[in-house]
Amino acid sequence: MYLALYRKYRPSTFKGVIGQNHIVQTLINQIKNDKIGHAYLFCGSRGTGKTSTAKIFAKAINCLTPEDGSPCQKCAVCEALNGNNIDVLEIDAASNNGVDEIRDLREKVKYPPVNGKYKVYIVDEVHMLSPSAFNALLKTLEEPPSYAVFILATTEVHKLPATILSRCLRFDFGLVSVEELSGLLVDIFEKEGITAEKEAIEMIARAGEGSVRDTLSIADRCVSYSGTNLTYKSVMEILGTTEKESLASIADTILNGNLGESLRDLDKILSNGKSPLVLSRDMISYFRDLLIITTLKEEAKKMVVASPQVYEKMVAQAKEQNYNKIVETITNLSAVEAELRYSITPRIVLETAVIKTLTNVSLAEKVEKLEKMLAGGVPASVQPSIKPVAPKQEEVVKLREEETPKTSGTTQAPASAQDGQLLGKLLTYLREHRDMSLLAGVRQVKKVDVANGVATFYLEDKFTMDLVTRDRYKPVFADFFDNLGLKYTFKVLGETAQPRDVEALASAFGGKLEIKE
Repeated sequence: MYLALYRKYRPSTFKGVIGQNHIVQTLINQIKNDKIGHAYLFCGSRGTGKTSTAKIFAKAINCLTPEDGSPCQKCAVCEALNGNNIDVLEIDAASNNGVDEIRDLREKVKYPPVNGKYKVYIVDEVHMLSPSAFNALLKTLEEPPSYAVFILATTEVHKLPATILSRCLRFDFGLVSVEELSGLLVDIFEKEGITAEKEAIEMIARAGEGSVRDTLSIADRCVSYSGTNLTYKSVMEILGTTEKESLASIADTILNGNLGESLRDLDKILSNGKSPLVLSRDMISYFRDLLIITTLKEEAKKMVVASPQVYEKMVAQAKEQNYNKIVETITNLSAVEAELRYSITPRIVLETAVIKTLTNVSLAEKVEKLEKMLAGGVPASVQPSIKPVAPKQEEVVKLREEETPKTSGTTQAPASAQDGQLLGKLLTYLREHRDMSLLAGVRQVKKVDVANGVATFYLEDKFTMDLVTRDRYKPVFADFFDNLGLKYTFKVLGETAQPRDVEALASAFGGKLEIKE
């Protein structure tokens, strides 16, 4: 019967556990000094060695002749523990998560071990236990018999009650590095008689994302596809990833702002059946590599997986582009990853993200424009996007020349074309000022009169009147009307202000208020 690689090469001694040296050394020291704890908590990501370490530790503390802290695999106890044995019990808390199962465990823990010195309970996925089951476990976990050892394993330690955490010696299993995973693959392929390209091994190790089990599962798939000769190209086909050459081409078009070429390159890759989600991750990874090259220069060779030709291309791209532009691109592509995962039109989402990346003004460019403006070097054409521009002086003169006395009738049409033009300029100014609440209020103006240096705006209701006459809007109006040399006031159609209302309004508008009868 064929065994998967991750089962066939499951470590049986502490030497086989990779990437967890701090944990392994601590456990070995406890075994050598005969200072075994009564409760351990192994937590960390999947495939990092929690259960394997627990099994090795369970055998090591019972071994008659341990070798450097690891089980010898030769003594009678080790041989007895190799099969099913009542001295080492592995419990799946995902399917045995009720209080009845824990009560049963409490009853059986009273019986001493048969073969070894310790009776070990390995509770996998312990976070799945119910609250009542946790409560039933508390007392036994705190004061078990001298021969009982509990090892709790979980991938979601945050779900455990604080009362459980305080009773355990905690070990956090970290993700395994790409170098260590690559070394493991080299050893396994050598034992299996498989030849593999260095780039292929590194790609498998990176795809494992720090999990030994995931890495070996991917290796199993690749070997099944390619046989005993594993190539970089075959691994890419299995993983559905994109060649670096294609990614380099897309990166060129994005970094150079060529939208049409970017969409054509995307279409070329996606039309070959590539997943938009996988392609977006590959693009993020590529720009990450550019960021590493930009930052670390020569040291980046150890961290970037690419052929010599592609690497030279990446170095050239990193030199041409600044740090901020690469970061901006990574940020924009990363923002749509969750949407790509669940969208029914992922291709459109990815294309939209690329378009947004190319059409949005980056933070670096905004800072550069602002710095130029402060130094007096910004062209007039770009200033409106930074600060609203008041009416031009010649327009002010024209308005003054064409000024004629108006009447304040109740008709809702502007009294003259010039008065309507003044309202239009005010709306444009507020739109550029990006004050949407005030803009919405001024849009309700039904009539405008300009006479004797005073612009009077008539509104239909008092609610809108109260909105536009708030104190916080006073500087906005002052900026606009001071440039025109006009005073201004607001009235409600058909109402005559009382003297005390006049005083209140005059105070609100800095004394620049004139009521027309």
